[in-house]
Amino acid sequence: MRNDRAGDRLAGTSTRLLVLFLAMVIVGFVLPSPGTANVPAGSGHDYRALAAPAKPLRLIVPEIGLRAPILPIEIAPDGVLSPPSDVHDVGWWQRSAKPGATTGQTLITGHTVHTGGGVMNRLGELRPGSLIRIQTPRGTVDYEATKVFVYTRAQVTAHKQQLFSQKRAHVRLVLVTCTGWTGRDYTSNIIVYADPLGVRTDDR
Repeated sequence: MRNDRAGDRLAGTSTRLLVLFLAMVIVGFVLPSPGTANVPAGSGHDYRALAAPAKPLRLIVPEIGLRAPILPIEIAPDGVLSPPSDVHDVGWWQRSAKPGATTGQTLITGHTVHTGGGVMNRLGELRPGSLIRIQTPRGTVDYEATKVFVYTRAQVTAHKQQLFSQKRAHVRLVLVTCTGWTGRDYTSNIIVYADPLGVRTDDR
């Protein structure tokens, strides 16, 4: 087996606690309008907007060696939004913004495993300016990290609208995982904000 089973179960439980907050936040929020993203100038590359919003297929973060399939996830009948069961995959809440949308937030979450092997174990190593890429059927969208921070669960609850609401005039990417392992549970969450740059014009 690739990971310690107990570690995986603990990671899954803690992530479910995180996404329970998300479920309370996002249910009932207005979904983003379709369209193409505003594209700021990117350093060292020319960018164009994605032709139309597209389903995310793969998350790539070169700086931390992250390359993972993106699977659509949804709120379960019990009100919980859980990442994929495989700790090597990440989940996109399919009612959040698609890459290429003009409003809202693209929400992607994945597991941290305290014994190692979780897809987002190194998420906290990112810094503003880090490159994040999302592959879609219409092209690969580049994002630039703008903020990397840690919130306790209480802070997540207090800032839930800012963190997860789809009522945003400018689209952004939000990556979320757990941190603060106590030996029994995770106490906090790593959150990364990133702004879209667009599709590189030299991508083929």
